[in-house]
Amino acid sequence: MSERNNKLELLGSAPIPKALMALGMPIMIGMLINALYNLVDAYFVSGLGKSQMGAISVVFPLGQVVVGLGLMFGNGAASYLSRLLGRGDKDTADKVASTALYSSILIGAIIILLSAIFLKPILVMLGATETIMPYALTYARIYVLSCIFNVFNVTMNNIVSSEGAAKTTMCALLLGAVLNIGLDPLFIYTLDMEVEGAAIATAISQMVSMLVYLTYVLRKKSVFSFSIKEFSPTRQMVT
Repeated sequence: MSERNNKLELLGSAPIPKALMALGMPIMIGMLINALYNLVDAYFVSGLGKSQMGAISVVFPLGQVVVGLGLMFGNGAASYLSRLLGRGDKDTADKVASTALYSSILIGAIIILLSAIFLKPILVMLGATETIMPYALTYARIYVLSCIFNVFNVTMNNIVSSEGAAKTTMCALLLGAVLNIGLDPLFIYTLDMEVEGAAIATAISQMVSMLVYLTYVLRKKSVFSFSIKEFSPTRQMVT
């Protein structure tokens, strides 16, 4: 309880520079680490050949659409949540946090499903050639489905940051990034899974980051209470 009170005190009475650092730094680092996932995959896959490397580059924009979805809901909710917590309106804050999280997951799942159904035409539009296409399909089939973890992580990164829990966001983000760096060479080269291994490594890493956030919420350490019953999109939340 004292930890929650400290977070609310940060949002309500802390000096502006301190509050900005606590709220803004995790969001900035989160964006950098999301880009790092693809860079790490590209670095290790580059040793397999040009076509394999091209496959990672082609699929990258598709992942950024999903990241953008999480940022849209997460960033939009974060600024509103900080104001609500700052004035002590926790009931509304719970509704906004729940609505942002479940909305991003729902819309993310729809986009991922459509992407999976029309995957080959989408990859063609993104520039996949005949030599790249087999590798792009192999990588994207796993990567696209695992993007649901990324939607959750990006949204939660912003929501948790809005309550000043920088340590939790850093733990989730860095654990996933370090794990991806370790798993990529293991799956790609040691287990000889090539581009498929890169996608699996990324999926596992993002899943672990998601588990950190879930543990944080389920152990009641978050200021917010997430419930499907609190899912109530309103005009005020959107605007």
